[in-house]
Amino acid sequence: MDNRNDGIIKKIKGLLAIANDNKNDEESQSAFIMAQKLMIKYDISMGEVESKKESQDIKQGQVTVHKKLFWWERKLAIIISNNFRVKFFYNNKHLNGQKKIKRAIVFLGFDRDVELAKEMYVLAYDVLTFYTKQFVEEQYKDKGFFRDHGKTADYKNSYIRGFLEGMDTRFKEQVEKMKQEFGLMVLLPVEVQSAYDEMFAGTKGIGFQLPPIGEIQAYQRGFSEGNQVDYTRSSIDDEIVMN
Repeated sequence: MDNRNDGIIKKIKGLLAIANDNKNDEESQSAFIMAQKLMIKYDISMGEVESKKESQDIKQGQVTVHKKLFWWERKLAIIISNNFRVKFFYNNKHLNGQKKIKRAIVFLGFDRDVELAKEMYVLAYDVLTFYTKQFVEEQYKDKGFFRDHGKTADYKNSYIRGFLEGMDTRFKEQVEKMKQEFGLMVLLPVEVQSAYDEMFAGTKGIGFQLPPIGEIQAYQRGFSEGNQVDYTRSSIDDEIVMN
């Protein structure tokens, strides 16, 4: 990785670290776009195009520990991989003689793309869990309900489904905006797809089922909050100076 690329990743990590300290602030969600925009601007400034072969090694980057993955962790991995030029897969392992398989999420792609995808996943994870907890607490407080495991699960699952779909919509809008503004598409490199296909040739993917939307209001609130990311704030400067 060259010095300029090191600087870009360092800048992205710095922005995300700042946002991660302010999860309840609007700036935390803006960090998604700040990082994504910087990634795209780097491609432009280096005169790279998606069809050009990049001089980087393809690497793997594990982003979760081996555990029983929640459905929304899997869905989040799909969203990140679809918007940040990487593929993802599960690394399976039996821990301490346990019979049930534990899985970890791993990203596959060019070095800088994997590092960015990992940073974005962790930040998205933290923001999502923060807002979900805040929403559930607010519901019980405002409605005066006694806590119930089933009701809590409905609130969480419905809200998270909405939040993730809202987030995904905004990521896609940002990518489309960059395409229109700069004529650049954020495409998965051919080399990464080929490496993924070679690794998993003849194997069948592991699917998962989305939970039903039990609370429409929770889903709508989640979608709204996941979708309300300001992509064009003046604080997101087009000219990011590298230190």
